[in-house]
Amino acid sequence: MSHITFIGSGISSSFTILHFLDQLKTNKTKKKISITIIDRYSEFYTGIAYGKRSGFCVLLITSLKNFLPQPELEIFIEWLNQNKDWLLEEFLKEGGTLSSEWASKHSEKIKNNDWKDLFIPRRFFGSYINQKVKNKIQESEQLGYVNVDYINAEVLDIQHKNDSYELLLHSKKTLVSEKVVLSVGSLPANYLWKQESLIENNELLFVNNPYKPDLKHVLQKVEKFITKKPAQKCNVLIIGANASGLEMLYKLNDLKEIQTHIDQFTLLSTQGLSPDSVIDEERKKSFSPTYLLSLKDHDRLTADRIASAAYKDLDRADEIKLGAASTVDIISNGFGVLLNKLNTEELKKFACIHGNEIGRRQRCAGYHYSKIIEDLKESGRFKHIAGRFSNIYKNDNGYQLEYLDTKTESNKSLDDPIQIVFNCIGSTKLTKDNIPELLKKMVDKKLCIPNESHIGFDVNDSFETSENLHVIGPLLAGNIFEGKAVWHVEHCGRIIWLSKLLSKKLNDYFFD
Repeated sequence: MSHITFIGSGISSSFTILHFLDQLKTNKTKKKISITIIDRYSEFYTGIAYGKRSGFCVLLITSLKNFLPQPELEIFIEWLNQNKDWLLEEFLKEGGTLSSEWASKHSEKIKNNDWKDLFIPRRFFGSYINQKVKNKIQESEQLGYVNVDYINAEVLDIQHKNDSYELLLHSKKTLVSEKVVLSVGSLPANYLWKQESLIENNELLFVNNPYKPDLKHVLQKVEKFITKKPAQKCNVLIIGANASGLEMLYKLNDLKEIQTHIDQFTLLSTQGLSPDSVIDEERKKSFSPTYLLSLKDHDRLTADRIASAAYKDLDRADEIKLGAASTVDIISNGFGVLLNKLNTEELKKFACIHGNEIGRRQRCAGYHYSKIIEDLKESGRFKHIAGRFSNIYKNDNGYQLEYLDTKTESNKSLDDPIQIVFNCIGSTKLTKDNIPELLKKMVDKKLCIPNESHIGFDVNDSFETSENLHVIGPLLAGNIFEGKAVWHVEHCGRIIWLSKLLSKKLNDYFFD
């Protein structure tokens, strides 16, 4: 029987384990804790974002200084300084034209260990956290604080029995644990067309999940598909203008073997806007969140009223064509101050309903992503459509896109046929039938109760959905911790903060 079992071993589990082991080391009372870590994938500690499934050449969506808080930032930079040679070698080996340009452009900064303003490859951080957790576990095991077991398997079910939990694995084996930490990352991709991760025929390649089994494998499929048609250039449709959508656009233009065979790139998103990357320093100085500031002297505020003011200020920014990169800090600070005036019920409402909706209009990205769009626009090879995916259908010209136009709310079809489609609209919701079987069973048994965000579970101050069943990571959306509303738990700084809180709760349970 384990004391603690982690289901999932991504970044949230990694930092929780690191913080927990640090606390074990300082405890006056010594007790050996048995930890079991279960992951359905063979790679531990990195999750999709920072491991093999994303590849070695996908860059951070933010600069390094905005990605990691102190003191982790300086520790990571010191590690980068010592490991940059082999990291760059792997990066250039897997990358293409854009990867080479990135390394060349920033060679002087890299040489001088000046990393903070760079949008580095995510895999650099994945390699770091993987090594850090392994070293910390090895040290703790040698000191006799813990015993750690690894299981590469899928958990199919959980039963609450006799003050402990019985976990049923895909192999039909079971294990028992006093505590369970559910850390399975974001909900899985919402498949748009047919229920397969990749659909391929002679005329169409439809990718529902770019990271299954991994991005490198999917790109090889794309290359093989287009090279079968040497006399024909392909049109690509990317559905979703989020981070994954930008990554696909970037990678398709990074690899010359693919890029030279593509004619048109079409991006389809509800708002028809790409994430912003360029800060207008002068106009930023004169922009003020007028509607949010008008609420500063009001004591009896509601979540709806604050959100309404935020939307109005976002509309004002759109009217004067001032992008999110210039206004995100101003508007976020504007409503952030007002959230302190909300009672618990209203604060939770903001976390569940409004936080992510406002966030969708504040998307920012590095210039390396937006430059691809600018270059494609200049060559007449890029269009961004405001609408929602309806269907892909076949006619005499090939496969056509049918979408619901955002402005007219009517169905339209794209003129040109589409040969390659990437589904990047993001995750499903807990209200849908396509959630993982494990989560469905936990909800049915009321071990976990979804909150109004539809992407997170209600938890108490100890991160519990049920006694001794904890949650960490993106499934914490729609909760309040230390008086702060949480709606997006994919930012590394937020993950570090929350994992530190959870690790203290775990430590207190065993040693208080």
